[in-house]
Amino acid sequence: MAHYLVRLTLPRRGGWRAWRAVSGTFEHRLAGQGSDVVLAPRIDRESRRGRDDVRVVIVATVVADDVAEALDLAWWAFREAAGDDLAGWDMSAASAEVQPADA
Repeated sequence: MAHYLVRLTLPRRGGWRAWRAVSGTFEHRLAGQGSDVVLAPRIDRESRRGRDDVRVVIVATVVADDVAEALDLAWWAFREAAGDDLAGWDMSAASAEVQPADA
């Protein structure tokens, strides 16, 4: 198995105030998704572009057989952290980057 650095970038619907209202809970739930295969998932960056555009960058090191599995595991951790708030994210504008991690 290899170690991959996975970076997910997702727009948050509702703007900065809406994000700030739920960010603490999301961050806590995301950290709780850490495991033997998804290592230390966390919010890496939040960027605000205008009043209604907030992008959240999530990173995690993932232990997986290949890139596809690493991406799948990282998405799973994100979805679990989002819980019943998936509608608050613009999934159609999400992007992902996967690269080998320094293990």
